[in-house]
Amino acid sequence: MSQPSLAGVLRSTVATVLTLLAAVVFVALAVVLVVTQVPDGTRDLDAYRAAPRCPSAPARPAECRWTREFTVADVRLTSRRGRLDTVTLTGADGHRWETAYTDRGPVIGDLGRGDRVTGTVWRGRLTEIAARGESQDTDAAPADLRARSLIAGLIMIPPGLLVTAACVWRLGRRAGPSRGMVATLGLAVGVFFAGLFSPLVANAVGEDFWATAAVWLPAAVLLAVGARVYTTRGNGLAR
Repeated sequence: MSQPSLAGVLRSTVATVLTLLAAVVFVALAVVLVVTQVPDGTRDLDAYRAAPRCPSAPARPAECRWTREFTVADVRLTSRRGRLDTVTLTGADGHRWETAYTDRGPVIGDLGRGDRVTGTVWRGRLTEIAARGESQDTDAAPADLRARSLIAGLIMIPPGLLVTAACVWRLGRRAGPSRGMVATLGLAVGVFFAGLFSPLVANAVGEDFWATAAVWLPAAVLLAVGARVYTTRGNGLAR
């Protein structure tokens, strides 16, 4: 843990108050996200999975899924942070569809100009492409917002509460920051990064909250043990 910088936040009353306010806002945003998204977070996804195949090409955005052939007009793969890979598809009618993807597998990484793919259109959005026996969702495909919001809550709420506890503890104590306060603040930082990396480790099963929590929990326990050891056995700030 970075004792000097964390202790510095707790030594300054102004810095502690500002950190406390930021933590409260952080937790409040996460709670609002969870409360608003969890109840109906799978509504569109469930509707998409249950949608029947269209008997013919719909004249307007429809609830059924329409499958048709497309030709790849352009593929743009990027490594720039915050940018998505894109593929431009052309239908038999000449209409161009711009699609974007969060990763390159298992389809778009092997696509080239002129290749043929099968696309699925739902509610006027191109949601999925398939080629060579593999399929891949576009960023327009409905997502499990319930899992996403719960994972976001896991990332944001525990560290936010720990920071809040450390700051309230410090403001209620006249003496300087104790080792326990610094350990709590350091634990918050560690738990936050554990939350960020847990979905990446659990990504093999998709956006699954329970798989993410199964990765996050052991890391959080180890960090808590480390914070406890730091508090009881370390030297430096008096408790």
